[in-house]
Amino acid sequence: MRTRTAITAVLLALAATTAACSSSGDKPDLAACKAAMEKQYNDGKKSEQGKRPDACDGVDTKTMSQYDQEIFDDQTTK
Repeated sequence: MRTRTAITAVLLALAATTAACSSSGDKPDLAACKAAMEKQYNDGKKSEQGKRPDACDGVDTKTMSQYDQEIFDDQTTK
Protein backbone atom coordinates (compact mmCIF):
# COMPACT_ATOMS: atom_id res chain seq x y z
CA MET A 1 0.00 0.00 0.00
CA ARG A 2 2.90 2.35 0.72
CA THR A 3 4.25 1.84 -2.78
CA ARG A 4 0.91 2.80 -4.29
CA THR A 5 0.83 5.95 -2.14
CA ALA A 6 4.40 6.84 -3.11
CA ILE A 7 3.68 6.30 -6.81
CA THR A 8 0.59 8.48 -6.59
CA ALA A 9 2.50 11.24 -4.81
CA VAL A 10 5.26 11.21 -7.43
CA LEU A 11 2.82 11.26 -10.31
CA LEU A 12 0.79 14.06 -8.79
CA ALA A 13 3.95 16.08 -8.26
CA LEU A 14 4.81 15.65 -11.93
CA ALA A 15 1.30 16.64 -12.93
CA ALA A 16 1.44 19.76 -10.79
CA THR A 17 4.60 20.96 -12.49
CA THR A 18 3.85 23.36 -15.32
CA ALA A 19 5.97 24.08 -18.34
CA ALA A 20 6.59 27.38 -19.99
CA CYS A 21 5.54 27.50 -23.61
CA SER A 22 8.30 27.14 -26.13
CA SER A 23 9.10 30.48 -27.74
CA SER A 24 10.51 28.87 -30.87
CA GLY A 25 7.13 27.45 -31.88
CA ASP A 26 8.53 23.92 -32.12
CA LYS A 27 6.19 21.23 -30.90
CA PRO A 28 7.60 18.98 -28.18
CA ASP A 29 8.29 15.31 -28.88
CA LEU A 30 5.49 13.67 -26.89
CA ALA A 31 6.79 10.13 -27.34
CA ALA A 32 10.22 11.17 -26.03
CA CYS A 33 8.56 12.87 -23.08
CA LYS A 34 6.55 9.80 -22.09
CA ALA A 35 9.59 7.56 -22.54
CA ALA A 36 11.66 9.87 -20.30
CA MET A 37 8.92 9.84 -17.65
CA GLU A 38 8.78 6.04 -17.73
CA LYS A 39 12.57 5.80 -17.52
CA GLN A 40 12.65 8.25 -14.64
CA TYR A 41 10.06 6.22 -12.77
CA ASN A 42 11.69 2.86 -13.52
CA ASP A 43 15.15 4.09 -12.49
CA GLY A 44 13.69 4.78 -9.06
CA LYS A 45 16.05 7.65 -8.21
CA LYS A 46 14.30 9.51 -5.39
CA SER A 47 16.12 12.76 -6.22
CA GLU A 48 14.80 12.72 -9.81
CA GLN A 49 11.22 11.61 -9.16
CA GLY A 50 8.77 14.47 -9.14
CA LYS A 51 10.89 16.56 -11.50
CA ARG A 52 9.92 17.24 -15.08
CA PRO A 53 12.31 15.46 -17.48
CA ASP A 54 14.11 17.73 -19.95
CA ALA A 55 12.41 15.87 -22.80
CA CYS A 56 9.07 17.21 -21.52
CA ASP A 57 9.89 20.89 -21.92
CA GLY A 58 6.94 22.52 -23.64
CA VAL A 59 4.51 19.67 -22.92
CA ASP A 60 1.26 20.98 -21.44
CA THR A 61 0.07 20.01 -17.97
CA LYS A 62 -2.98 18.11 -19.28
CA THR A 63 -0.77 15.83 -21.39
CA MET A 64 1.64 15.33 -18.48
CA SER A 65 -1.28 14.33 -16.25
CA GLN A 66 -2.48 11.86 -18.88
CA TYR A 67 0.99 10.29 -19.09
CA ASP A 68 1.19 10.17 -15.28
CA GLN A 69 -2.07 8.25 -15.15
CA GLU A 70 -1.03 5.86 -17.93
CA ILE A 71 2.31 5.12 -16.26
CA PHE A 72 0.59 4.65 -12.90
CA ASP A 73 -1.97 2.30 -14.44
CA ASP A 74 0.77 0.28 -16.16
CA GLN A 75 2.75 -0.05 -12.94
CA THR A 76 -0.21 -1.03 -10.77
CA THR A 77 -1.42 -3.74 -13.16
CA LYS A 78 1.96 -5.51 -13.19
